Amino acid sequence: MAEDDFYSILGVSKSATQDEIKKAYRSLAAKHHPDRNPGDKSSEERLKQINEAYEVLGDPEKRANYDRWGTADFQGIDMDGFGDLFGSLFRGFGFDDFGFGRRGRAGPPPGQTLRVTIEASFDEAFFGTEKEIRYNRRTTCEECSGSGAAPGTSPSTCPTCRGRGQVVRSMGFMSVAQTCPTCSGQGQTIGSPCPKCKGTGLRKDAQELKIPVPAGVEDGQAVRIRGAGSAGPRGGPHGDLIVVYSVEPHHIFVRRGLHVYMEHEIPFSVAVLGGEIEVPTMRGNSMVKVSSGTESGAVLRMKGKGVHTDSRKGDQLVRVKIAVPKKTTKQQREYLKDFESVFT
Repeated sequence: MAEDDFYSILGVSKSATQDEIKKAYRSLAAKHHPDRNPGDKSSEERLKQINEAYEVLGDPEKRANYDRWGTADFQGIDMDGFGDLFGSLFRGFGFDDFGFGRRGRAGPPPGQTLRVTIEASFDEAFFGTEKEIRYNRRTTCEECSGSGAAPGTSPSTCPTCRGRGQVVRSMGFMSVAQTCPTCSGQGQTIGSPCPKCKGTGLRKDAQELKIPVPAGVEDGQAVRIRGAGSAGPRGGPHGDLIVVYSVEPHHIFVRRGLHVYMEHEIPFSVAVLGGEIEVPTMRGNSMVKVSSGTESGAVLRMKGKGVHTDSRKGDQLVRVKIAVPKKTTKQQREYLKDFESVFT
């Protein structure tokens, strides 16, 4: 959904307690429940927004991310690109990222943050599983221990910036610090580059990781794994790895949060007289009761047939369609005419 204000959707203030948020959610969910609003598209959409808002605000960790960044999982926000943009604009003029004229360096910069995608079937995302991923990253060169200098030698302090990585240039009445052109901000120069890494201090490395696919994960959701990205230059710390989940659609079911939705045809006689029908679920076929006089478009709720997490269970909602036979026999048409004459 668009980045609507989740607090406004639930009708609570940003200072609301978790209990107040839960109470507001239950009240709104009951108000817009499909059983109370059969066939009401606007109410269905409103319930979807309410569920999405509670998925975030009902979880303290997701709520904290939302309050800080405006999103619960950084989805749609390229945080690395955001930092790189401002860093490239200001770093060359002596400003660290979002800093103000700090000289001196806090240490080697971190490595690159990487992004990989995990393909998961609808079933795998529904029940949860574990996937093994393979990706390439850069790690510290073992030959030179990340220094970039050939064995037996060591980097030298840059003669231009004297190890500061920056030079100060006068621009009229003011002085501006810029990245050192000799060492490219490294503060060191390498006379004899390491033959294995060609002076970069880094080497390519194929990495394998087992990543959990939690039950209920949504298509497009992402998780950040600290320190699983590439190593930084000159022994700098590893960047992060962002894992994005790509969930395949199902030919019958549609997921919305923890709930599962589907359409199912029922015989005309069952719609009129009521009864039980057999409906497919993600855990096998199950029986559901149909009340007499059920209209096409009515929604039947099957409690607990949705996604199960450690603390919650979703439901399955079945929108019924009354099956109308395309061909009828002579006897069937006579019965229908008798039926029609009784009800007219």
